[in-house]
Amino acid sequence: MSLKTMWPLNKQVFGKITSIKTVAVTLCVLLFTSFLPLLSNHASAENNAKQILYINAFHRGYGWSDEVEKGLRDTLDEAAGNIELSVVYLDTLRFGSNTISTKIAELLTLKRVSDQTSMVITSDNAALNFTLSHQNQLFPTQPIIYTALKDYPASALQNTQFVTGISEYTDYQNAIDLALSIHPGTTSLVFIGTTKENHNKHIVDVVKTDVMPKYNTTYDVELITDKPVDELDAALAQFPANTLIFALSNTLPKSDGSMYSPAETARLLASITPFPVYTYWHSHIGHGAVGGQIVTGYSQGKAAAQLALQILSQSPDEPLPPPQSAPSSLFFDLEAVAKYGIDETLIPEGTRFINFQPPIWQEYKNEVLITLVVIFGLISLVLAFVLLTKRQSETIEQINDENVELTHALDINQEALEDITHQFEEVNPIDELTGLSNFRHFNEMLDKELRRASRYKTPLSLLLISIDSFEEYKRTSGEEKAYELMADVGKVISQTCQRSSDVLAHLLEEKFAIILPHTTRENSLIVCQKLHANLAEKHYPFVLSTTGTVTLSIGLSSLESTADRINPQHMFNTSEMMRIDAERKGGNATSTDIINTQSTQSAFRNE
Repeated sequence: MSLKTMWPLNKQVFGKITSIKTVAVTLCVLLFTSFLPLLSNHASAENNAKQILYINAFHRGYGWSDEVEKGLRDTLDEAAGNIELSVVYLDTLRFGSNTISTKIAELLTLKRVSDQTSMVITSDNAALNFTLSHQNQLFPTQPIIYTALKDYPASALQNTQFVTGISEYTDYQNAIDLALSIHPGTTSLVFIGTTKENHNKHIVDVVKTDVMPKYNTTYDVELITDKPVDELDAALAQFPANTLIFALSNTLPKSDGSMYSPAETARLLASITPFPVYTYWHSHIGHGAVGGQIVTGYSQGKAAAQLALQILSQSPDEPLPPPQSAPSSLFFDLEAVAKYGIDETLIPEGTRFINFQPPIWQEYKNEVLITLVVIFGLISLVLAFVLLTKRQSETIEQINDENVELTHALDINQEALEDITHQFEEVNPIDELTGLSNFRHFNEMLDKELRRASRYKTPLSLLLISIDSFEEYKRTSGEEKAYELMADVGKVISQTCQRSSDVLAHLLEEKFAIILPHTTRENSLIVCQKLHANLAEKHYPFVLSTTGTVTLSIGLSSLESTADRINPQHMFNTSEMMRIDAERKGGNATSTDIINTQSTQSAFRNE
């Protein structure tokens, strides 16, 4: 985002602020570089420490490069030997100016970094470009290790000296073979991506040229690029049940030419297709993707540190080791694994999981241990009294009385233990923020209500609701206000739908859902109108809204009376597409669709 976008000022004021920003950045660089080895020259001379300079293309707090730095530090801290790691931040995301890079190089020259540095490690393209541009001036003889490169031309490194590193992940075929081993009945492979960004286009080109031909003879292989969501949904609907989806790109294009965020991309892919979605992007995990073989910043940092230790241990005359492939890790989302009925025993050992639910006895092991200790103590007392009765026959009646009391206490504790165990087994279906049902309970109830509607041939409607321009509201009002708004919208929904049979749910962030059993499309539209009206009465102010207040986009799909079984995912996808349609038309609206049980094609009806 440019400064003009962040602060809408006139050109004269903007020019002054830009000058101030340049000075501020220069001062920040001075502070960062003040921790370089020059200022610790005396201490380093005494302890003979190796000085490694990490050049970060971005800024402190940027997750990717911070993970690279953490991997570097953890590995170097564990290594034997005296090594000091210093960091310079180029801040190219916020200040992509060549002038700033030149100033940083001048400051490093003044610090005599070429005399104080044993090795340089770079993160991302901009850092390597900076290092190579000033190599003769700053690092004429120091080894340079690059990491986290994207689409870096191989020709740029052919004539460079003292350069090696960790290349970007390219083993796309291994990840496909892994997915096929988990889904042995697969007949079709669909690769989805975009060519609108260089790093995404690079992956699409590599897979299209080097990977897809290896599967053409065995599987039906298809590559889909640069399609908006509605066209993508229609294309995926043509594939058979035993199909696997591979997300080659971290983002996908919107119909207006902009791009979805990585999280939105994963959620949309998971919502418009019933097929398992595998990915190469860590940002997709936890948002609907089943899993994938992922390269993380932390793993690249560790690999770069291990390469650095190898170089430092060898003779200066020895050639540098050749570039190495970035290590990858397997990540799987256990909720998605359960959703698609995947056999967990087929997932390789060493896989890292999210949404892992530990056994109840582990989660409450302290309470269980305390209870067991109490029970063991009581049993020990009983045994002690039994032994005492054998030695003192004259007090047997007294001991028996005490034994009865202790047995009663043991029964009480056993009952308490059973109650606690029963409570542990219960799963809370309530969303803490809104008091509505959570996403898991919603999924269970949608399946149950569809079965009931099919059994008794009754109508059923599903509303998917989102707060319009929620991200802008969060950015302008703050996260705390945004969470308060979600809770308030949940109250409006609860006050509008008061039938005991209605299922009201908070899915995630700004999205809500309502299941209306025994309700036709016409009656459901009345509910939608009440929702819009009741929210308008609350008058939650939002200056960026066309109405000046918070509004909703509602997607409604209705199933008329039928004995046909409807897939819950199909009904969810239909409502989601209607919600997206209402949102695209400016929000504060409802779009509806009738579930056609006789054909896969249905006509849109907009309200």
